[in-house]
Amino acid sequence: MQMPVRGRSAETVLVVDDDAVVRSMHEDVLRRAGFACIPAGDGREALEVLRRHRVAAVLLDDTMPVMSGIDVLRRVRADPRTQTLPVILVTGHAEMVNRVAGLDAGASDYLVKPVDPGELIARVRAQLRGQAAWTRVVEEQLGERAAITGSLCRLRVEATPELTAAVICREVTSSPRISSAALVFFAEDGTGVLLARSPSPEAAGSPPVAIGRPLGRSLSRTLRRRGSSGPWTEERSEQPPGALGIPLADAASPVAAFAPLRSGGALLGILVIGAEQAAGDDGVDLGSQTLSAAIDFAAVAGALLAPALEQRGVTESLRAELQWILGGQAFTPVFQPICEVPTRDIVGYEVLTRFADGAPPEPRFAEAAQLGMGSDIEAATMAAAVAAAAALPPGSWLSVNVSPPFLMDSERLVALAGSSPRPLVIELTEHDPIDDYPAIRAAFERLGPDVGLSVDDAGTGYACLNHVLSLRPEFVKLDRGWVHGIDTDPARQALVAGLEHFTSSTDCRMIAEGVETPEELQTLVDLGVELAQGFLLGRPAALRA
Repeated sequence: MQMPVRGRSAETVLVVDDDAVVRSMHEDVLRRAGFACIPAGDGREALEVLRRHRVAAVLLDDTMPVMSGIDVLRRVRADPRTQTLPVILVTGHAEMVNRVAGLDAGASDYLVKPVDPGELIARVRAQLRGQAAWTRVVEEQLGERAAITGSLCRLRVEATPELTAAVICREVTSSPRISSAALVFFAEDGTGVLLARSPSPEAAGSPPVAIGRPLGRSLSRTLRRRGSSGPWTEERSEQPPGALGIPLADAASPVAAFAPLRSGGALLGILVIGAEQAAGDDGVDLGSQTLSAAIDFAAVAGALLAPALEQRGVTESLRAELQWILGGQAFTPVFQPICEVPTRDIVGYEVLTRFADGAPPEPRFAEAAQLGMGSDIEAATMAAAVAAAAALPPGSWLSVNVSPPFLMDSERLVALAGSSPRPLVIELTEHDPIDDYPAIRAAFERLGPDVGLSVDDAGTGYACLNHVLSLRPEFVKLDRGWVHGIDTDPARQALVAGLEHFTSSTDCRMIAEGVETPEELQTLVDLGVELAQGFLLGRPAALRA
């Protein structure tokens, strides 16, 4: 962009005319008025001067051989370095059509030959005053933009992307030239979601779109497609207010600028700002200035929002995957026998879940709990287990792993327990702490007298002996870590003997997990342990196996 410079070069006028006499006369008038001049005898020479020198204005003859003044003017306006340079077209035609053609090509003003010296000086000075005013406006806008960008860089990331986005939008609209700002996030499926808007849609007179709600498919697709190609502007004069279907800019804003938010090359969202012409800004290209501001602000907004938005994208992907698993029943219940230790007679089965994609069960259940879907996946897998267990041999109970939060979700659990065709044992998992034992016990008792309670993996996690004392379960399961190699470890034998005495004294029965060798099983018999399960006694298997 051509910018005037201080000193002598800021008052230099390029005088272009193929008539040496006329050119010399114009130079003489300008020099006597205090201007410096650079002469050019044709259009090509004029363009070469502009390439090599910076001038404050151009006095351009419209009728020249080889390259007309109109052709030179179009080249000047096509060059970003000179597109705002004041150009006064000097024409020998008095007809209005010729003047209109010159102004349409980008002339700042015009003079008709023969040129009056006083009019020449007046028009040159008027153009330079206008250029100086334009420069001040641009400098003010750059200062405002730098101040807002600096403020954005100092913002603190809030607890949610919505809160952070709201602060960003308020900061962006602190500029008197920016009437509105909106931030849109693209979800994993490509849907646009409005994160924040300032001011509110109602205050801006735009169609209301709730924060956090998805935009329409067509609008989301358009924003994502255009955002993938880079920033752009839209003139409100080209379409009715709100035609985009989202409160992106005030209905009265003549320009809306759209700038993509990126992280590592990936498109995260779009920042949209609406702008209006401030007093004294008439000579400034509103679209380009607004777009430049949007690009600057989007770079900072992207850096602030990227970590949370990327995590949200991962979360939504995981949530969608879990919903697909639940909807498609992409899991299978498998059953592992629980046996009387001395006789190896099967008295019950523990039901476990195997997912179709091969994912380990524990991390998947933990992941679902973190996403707030823990009870959903527990209910679905338990329903499948209860239904499949109808084909198990009669006279055995079914042991189902249940987390404390799902146990507290008594309505669904009561319905599932009531649908079981055989005695049910609720096996309380060890991964969650229990802060309110009376509440857990009360929730369990709502399941009815035919449902037993088991504390899982005693000796690890939160499943300590306090669980047994507080909950009074019918069964306590000994963690496999204490069973492995127990036949050669007197210390473990002593511990298990003590636990067996403790459980029998509190009306519990111990179930030893992870029995894999005959020696381990015999040691458990010698220690008085009544029940056991493990690969030696039977592996987890689907009923068809």
